[in-house]
Amino acid sequence: MNTGRAAHDNRPAAGGWRDVAIVMAVALAVRLAYFFLNSHRNPAFDYLIMDSMHIDRWARSIAAGDAGPAVYFRGPLYPYLLALIYKFTGGSISAAVMCNHVMGTVTCGVMVLLARQYFGRAVALTAGLVAALYWPFIYFEGELLVEPLFVLLVVLSLWRLARALAAPGVVRLLAAGVSLGMAALARPTLLIFVAVLPLVFRFVTGATAWPAALRRSGVVIAAAIVVLIPATLHNYRGAHRLVPVAWSGGLNFYIGNNPQADGRSAYLPDAHSAWMGGEEEALAIAGEQAGRTLTPAQASSFYFHRGLDYLAAQPVDALKLFGSKFYMFWEGPERSNEKYIYFFWKHYGLGKVPMPGFWLVAPLAVLGLVWSWARRRDLLPLYAFLLAYMVGVIAFFVVSRLRLPVVPVMILFAAAAAVELSRRIRAHAWRRVIAGAAVFLAAFLFSNVGYPHFARQRPTHDIISHYTLAAAWLDHDRKDDALLELARARLAYERAPSGQYAGLAQDVYFKLGSMLFERGRCKEAADALGQIQPSNPRAHDARLMFAECREKERRFDEARRAYELILKSDPDDSHALQGLVRCLEGMGKYDEASRVRARLPQR
Repeated sequence: MNTGRAAHDNRPAAGGWRDVAIVMAVALAVRLAYFFLNSHRNPAFDYLIMDSMHIDRWARSIAAGDAGPAVYFRGPLYPYLLALIYKFTGGSISAAVMCNHVMGTVTCGVMVLLARQYFGRAVALTAGLVAALYWPFIYFEGELLVEPLFVLLVVLSLWRLARALAAPGVVRLLAAGVSLGMAALARPTLLIFVAVLPLVFRFVTGATAWPAALRRSGVVIAAAIVVLIPATLHNYRGAHRLVPVAWSGGLNFYIGNNPQADGRSAYLPDAHSAWMGGEEEALAIAGEQAGRTLTPAQASSFYFHRGLDYLAAQPVDALKLFGSKFYMFWEGPERSNEKYIYFFWKHYGLGKVPMPGFWLVAPLAVLGLVWSWARRRDLLPLYAFLLAYMVGVIAFFVVSRLRLPVVPVMILFAAAAAVELSRRIRAHAWRRVIAGAAVFLAAFLFSNVGYPHFARQRPTHDIISHYTLAAAWLDHDRKDDALLELARARLAYERAPSGQYAGLAQDVYFKLGSMLFERGRCKEAADALGQIQPSNPRAHDARLMFAECREKERRFDEARRAYELILKSDPDDSHALQGLVRCLEGMGKYDEASRVRARLPQR
């Protein structure tokens, strides 16, 4: 495939900066439209959960003057940047999200520059426009997550590295290293790519000898290490052990590699609650299982070795899990692990506008990878990053936002494939066009064969989306709107019941019933509260409200049975005893009511 120049040719393409401006203008316009819809219509816009809540709290503590945790649990760069934004905007989440969109816009511009290093102008402009319209980029920029910053730093690093490889002067090598160090400071998983830089420098053109390759890559790696030194020193003071950036690596490795792992869920075995960034519980579990108190660095090592033990003890199961994660990395659907992406993009985003997604970019990228193979030495940094980062993701667990940093490279190859396909069609090279179409179709089917099943499963996830909206409305003190969303959550569960959300459904029933009870809507409240299982920790309160509702409706027999169930587990419950007395009197059973009244505590 001949879609541009080699990486060592550094001449600017004609109209290159104009293309950057066009791409950034398109990117910014689309992002402003999404920001307006998301911030004005979505009640969960500033309702933070899981990782975003953890990052927000960390940033606010930094802004308030807190030095932060003794040992960083995750990359500290984004929380510190967020703290700076909060400091200047009074803690505005809207300002933080807008900054995310600005970073996303800049990413698209840098994509054009990166593509120009390896391909021609047509590919650069195509790649930039695809990045500008790639909807998962836009969606995740609307969340307080590290992805917008990390993706920008990844693209910037690859561009600076390409320029350093093309003309390896000291300044360019240092710039590449600083960019890579900053990216690793945002998310340490990038270090897996830093580790293969000597190979990249040795083989990128096929002409560099090992001493020169080691010397040049050494400058890049040294610059990256210098950037990481403040975080490393901070961690050493807190742990008295070497933790380069953060201690979550070993924990996440175990979460993704254990007998209960499914390859996509960030759940820690033996935890009492779903994993939501609860490093304190992770430390406690590690200490309990190790039989001694562990520092964060020791806990990370402990979990990492537990993951290795699983790989050694159950190699067949581990291999199957690896295969599942490999497929999940390449599959078209976007897997969520916080808010459900498709639900919020459809209802509060640009879901009605056709825009490129992974389902299209991945198959086109495969075609681009195949057609670009003849230029593999020139394009080695892109191939190496794609392979290294894919391994880094699969080693842990796979969800949409964790594979997002590799998408820019996929977009480059996808754009190269699209431009080359267009060229071959114009040249009437039909045999090559048909061969390319066959590769694309095979990759498309592989990536999207499970999409119909995934789409059918979406209704089962609506319960958690409506539940999240209800919580957001309550956070805004909009109880009527919260009640409506709880009713929708209940309906979503009953339309598509799932064992995965049975526990959440119980919470929905209880909150819905409680709110209806407060409003005196007894019939509806009792109908919801009646779904609470006896094993539920709030079964007592639910039964009490249910019984009072039935009593107010003068359905004394049902109320009586509910009160009696309460008294079986708590014979001295005064509320249940008083209610039972009222029910018996309402039924005309005065003698029995007197006997129950005698059980009431004397004042």
